[in-house]
Amino acid sequence: MDRAATQSGNRRSPDTYPDQVDILSPVILVVTLIISWAGAIGGVFALIDALSRRSDAYAAADKQTKGTWVGITAACGAVMGLGVVTPLFEPPGLLWLAASVGTLVYLLDVRPRLREVQNGSRW
Repeated sequence: MDRAATQSGNRRSPDTYPDQVDILSPVILVVTLIISWAGAIGGVFALIDALSRRSDAYAAADKQTKGTWVGITAACGAVMGLGVVTPLFEPPGLLWLAASVGTLVYLLDVRPRLREVQNGSRW
């Protein structure tokens, strides 16, 4: 504490507001839990979808092989599933973000192309 504050009588303790209520932490916890579960469900869905597609559809869609995408979605699904169980892999973490990118690439880029190749154009 500086000398001027001490002389003027403005002494503040380190706990300025000891009775302060923390209302933001429970909201952050709930949002993190919702994102964790949504990511885990999305990761498992991407894995099941990658397993259910034919191997030749990946080549026809000009994407990586079925084994590659099954491996990517399995790893991403595992990391996102662990995000529900342990704080090491929860949503703000780097591994969880990498897993979400892998899952989203499959769901938003590869899956629509595979559906188009297998079912034809929707128009």
